[in-house]
Amino acid sequence: MRVRSAVFLLLAVFSAIEGARAGTDECAPLIESFSSSLTLEMAEARLDTCNRDVRVARRAVEAAEADLMTAGQRANPTLALGANNINPRVGIGSGNLRDKALDASIRLEQLFERGGKLGLRKRQFDSLLAASRSDMVDIMRLQRLAIRVAFFDVAVAQERKRLTWEAAALFEQTLSAAEKRQRAGDIASADVNRIKLDAARADNDARQANADLKRLRLELAKLIGVDRDAQNLTVKFFVPHDDSATATTFINDARFTTRSDIRAARQRVAAAEAARDLALSSTTRDWTVGAQFDRWPTSASNLQGTGNSFGFTMSMPLFLRHGNDGEKRRAQADFDIARDALARQMAIARTEAELAHEEYIAAAEKRKRVEYDILPIAQEVAKAAEFAYSKGATGVLDLLDARRSLRQVEIDAVSAQGDSARAWARWKSVMETATDSPMDIYGGNYEKQ
Repeated sequence: MRVRSAVFLLLAVFSAIEGARAGTDECAPLIESFSSSLTLEMAEARLDTCNRDVRVARRAVEAAEADLMTAGQRANPTLALGANNINPRVGIGSGNLRDKALDASIRLEQLFERGGKLGLRKRQFDSLLAASRSDMVDIMRLQRLAIRVAFFDVAVAQERKRLTWEAAALFEQTLSAAEKRQRAGDIASADVNRIKLDAARADNDARQANADLKRLRLELAKLIGVDRDAQNLTVKFFVPHDDSATATTFINDARFTTRSDIRAARQRVAAAEAARDLALSSTTRDWTVGAQFDRWPTSASNLQGTGNSFGFTMSMPLFLRHGNDGEKRRAQADFDIARDALARQMAIARTEAELAHEEYIAAAEKRKRVEYDILPIAQEVAKAAEFAYSKGATGVLDLLDARRSLRQVEIDAVSAQGDSARAWARWKSVMETATDSPMDIYGGNYEKQ
């Protein structure tokens, strides 16, 4: 017996392990199977199956489907069995159940709802199911935005790490050369100390950039379900741009009628309206109809002999103390709240779109200024300072200032690219409707970095 129990235990453990593996297979391929680096399209492809918030939203839809099934069910009949006229002095007699000296009854009751309550209840929960599905679509929209923002955050952090480590390596080389010149008497110790100070700062910046990249990788990995492989994430960065967004656009309310959050709010208005009508229909009385069969066998307490009888009953509520007025007022208030929530959501959507539009235009213009106006000048200044210092025409202070300026402008350029990409993601998210395809962006214009 002990051996058999141990075998069953091992089988159970192996089954649990296989079940866990099967549960994670739907998130395949893992990060190891990515060819070189993660693209935005590959990250968004994992949204439906690997994002935990989307999974929770899908479970909410399943629960709403179950609620709709329950709402469409008619009331079950009630069966009641009874025995009475039992005399404890005489007893119930011998023999089978049919010969017992007791009266028996069987009763069947059925509730009949009137006033269209069943249809109204189904309409209410059908609207709630549609709202749950729209909520799931909206959660996917918001999680898609979160993935895009996290993707661009990682991309910017990668570039910042590269720039800071290159700057740190350059300062190490400069420090090594300056120390050799100091030993030869060509440079003062004060200049070497200044280089050491900037080299230490550059090293600190590089280490901080590395820590920031690790943190942002974890955030992106959590969104696409590759937490264990977070530090292997390397993204392929591009700077998206949208000509329709940079142009002057008139945003009207009709644009948002098919957005997922607006549809969910509109469907909740329909559900609240059905719930209000259901509360009003409570004034229509429901009937409970019953049928009963009674049997009286001959016994010491029943000298009339065996007899059978049938009976019918019908019951209904009496609205003597109240007419469900509280339920009606609450249903009307919920309906008004749902309509106000729809109006508020429309206003929020319009405001979000206008802000996102302005932010994207400003971010795109800033990126162009930094890339095409400021960065080339900083590169030319740094190049001239390096050449002049190598020829002994300038001092170390001019060289360090030029390097610091170039490093800051390069970081500003990367930050501007990231700000432009994140603003584009927010613009796309607030303008996304039910007819939009999230993958349309990959066929459009973008600048590869």
